[in-house]
Amino acid sequence: MASMEIDGILFNVLHEGDAANPLVVLCHALMSNMHMWDSTVAALHQAGFSTLRYDHVGHGETSEPPADQVGKLHFDDYCRHIHEMVERTTPGKSPFGFIGCSIGGVLALRYALMYPGALSKVVSCAAPGLTTLEGAEGIWGDRIAIFRNQGVDKLAEMTVARWFPEPCPPVIREVALKQNRSCTLAGYVTCAEAVLHYDYTSELGQIQDEDVMVLAGEKDTAIGPREILDDVATRIRGAKRVLMRDTGHIPPMHQAEEFERLVIPFLKQ
Repeated sequence: MASMEIDGILFNVLHEGDAANPLVVLCHALMSNMHMWDSTVAALHQAGFSTLRYDHVGHGETSEPPADQVGKLHFDDYCRHIHEMVERTTPGKSPFGFIGCSIGGVLALRYALMYPGALSKVVSCAAPGLTTLEGAEGIWGDRIAIFRNQGVDKLAEMTVARWFPEPCPPVIREVALKQNRSCTLAGYVTCAEAVLHYDYTSELGQIQDEDVMVLAGEKDTAIGPREILDDVATRIRGAKRVLMRDTGHIPPMHQAEEFERLVIPFLKQ
């Protein structure tokens, strides 16, 4: 792992696999960390890809934002940070693909918009929408209050229960719980505020040079999966829609083998 300072934030970045292989960037869900991708990364390496993953600001082993940035970073800032990580790690080499889950799914689409032609493949998984959802301010305000007043353990337990509906092996929830406990309050607030201030509905049709897969879990209670899939597919020409059965908000962990069975052939086709 490497530490990389960008805009006063010390990011925890991990570049793995044969550097000669096509690069896939992976972006994790809010409150999780880069290790939600452990199974996916192993499968990608076996399939002939290299990978770059990192911890969001205030998550995992990445530092909290400077005090004047808490709650003030936009998704454009996140994408700019990712782009700089790629440029520093693999100079002169554009990423082949971008896989993101939850807010990472939004960032995958935004990255494609900000850096047109840089990617060949985009996988947006469990994105909470193309714009801030109605009622989101109250929902995230309540979650921040729980974190602030009752601590990370309480919110982590609530989050994992929501992410992984039955049937789900207990070990998956235990691993996710450990990951979620690595999130700090400042990191949570900063990412949550970004979720409350975005709208890409009018721009999404500009994604034309990349193959796009939009994927969601059928049992995802964090979003309306069918509505999101339909909305994206109507705006991006040729976008592939996938609805995973018996799967919640974090398909790469909840149904890892099935997720990899769907995603890797898409990357290789």
